[in-house]
Amino acid sequence: MSTKITVSLICATCGQSDFDHNEDKSWVRCINCDREYPGGIDELAELNQANIQDAVNEYGDSLVNDFAKKIESKFKKNKYIKFKRR
Repeated sequence: MSTKITVSLICATCGQSDFDHNEDKSWVRCINCDREYPGGIDELAELNQANIQDAVNEYGDSLVNDFAKKIESKFKKNKYIKFKRR
C-alpha cells in the first residue's frame, strides 16, 4: 500500500509557494521575492519540516479514525464489546 501525501512548500522569506527551478531541482528560486535556495528542493523541504510533519500527523490521525470507525461498525451489535473514543 503506497500513499502519497502532498505538501505545498512555502518560501521562508515571503510565504509564497511559487518557485522557479532547474531541471533536477538542485537550485530553487522564489518567484515572488527572488530568494534563492542553492541547496535546491532539499533545502526548501528542510525549511518546511513543520508543514510536512503537520501533514503526516493529519494523515495518521485520519487513518486511525477510519480504522476505529470500521472496528466499531463490526462490533456495533455486540453487547460485550464497547469502544471509547479519545
